Parts: sequence; C-alpha cells; structure tokens
Amino acid sequence: MGLYWVPGHAGVRGNEIADELARGGSGLGFLGPEPALGVSRRDIQCKLSRWLGKEHWARWGSLSNIQRQARELIAGLDLGAWTKVMSFNRTESRALIGLVTGHNTLRRHLYLLGLQVSPLCRKCGAMVETSAHILCECEALDSLRHAHLDSFFLEPMDIQRSSLGATWSFRNALGSLD
Repeated sequence: MGLYWVPGHAGVRGNEIADELARGGSGLGFLGPEPALGVSRRDIQCKLSRWLGKEHWARWGSLSNIQRQARELIAGLDLGAWTKVMSFNRTESRALIGLVTGHNTLRRHLYLLGLQVSPLCRKCGAMVETSAHILCECEALDSLRHAHLDSFFLEPMDIQRSSLGATWSFRNALGSLD
C-alpha cells in the first residue's frame, strides 16, 4: 500500500470516486462516539516526512547507471544541504545544483545534447569536461580548487563531505566556462 499522486480531474477512476465521496461527506455532521479527536497536523507531517525519507532512500539506492554524475557527487538525502541551497537565490541555486548534478553548460552535457563538437575540457583539454572533472581533477583549476576547497585534487567523496558554501565559493570564483 502506498501514497501515489495522480492528476486531478483527469478521469482517473479511483480519484473520481474519492472526489465524489469527499463532496458527499463534506456536508455531513460528525458521525461516531464523542468526543471527536482528530489527528494533529504535526502527526501527519511527521508521518509523511518519514515516509518521504524512506521513499527517497529507496529510490536513490535503486538508481543504477542513470544519474551517474549526481550520484557521484551527492551522498544522498541531506536536509541541512537542502536548507543551504534554499538560502541561495534562484540563479545561484540553479548554478550550484547544475554543477553537482551534471545538468549544466559543461561540455560533456552539451556534447550529449548535440550542442558541442567535443566533450573535452575547455580549461585543460585533456579530459572529458564533467562536474567531477571540474570539481576534483582539472589541472588547470588546481590553484583555484586549493583556494576554495582546500586541496589541489579531490575525490568525489571529498565533494560529498565538503560544505555547499565552499563548493559555491569555488563555482562562483570559476565564473563562466564559456
């Protein structure tokens, strides 16, 4: 048994039945023994939050070869990281999320989309330009990486453990890769 989203008013039989029952029940008074005790909003939020966390971990663990770049640089569910990302403005959060997930203007992504002739790094020219390459191993960026991420060369696990503020600082100092 689970909780599934379905589009509303789209002819999904079970959803239409639920809507009809809700309309019918909304006009009725309380039926049952007194006093009536409802479920608190906090209880519902806690239960839903736990369920969502379990679902997230189950889906994150079931990803195989898809979303390889994101899985390489993101350890998993981290509510503190989510809060930090939400403290950035829309442009900053989009740039940071794009960098750690690989959905950005780096050459490998553009090459896969057919928008770039070569996937090689525009800074060093030696390796495929991916997020992990830029954040961890590009020799042309080693001094910048050292200044912002405290190491000349990193492993993806180091990026998972580093603060989003440090990663943003590096991304911000990196500027445009155009």
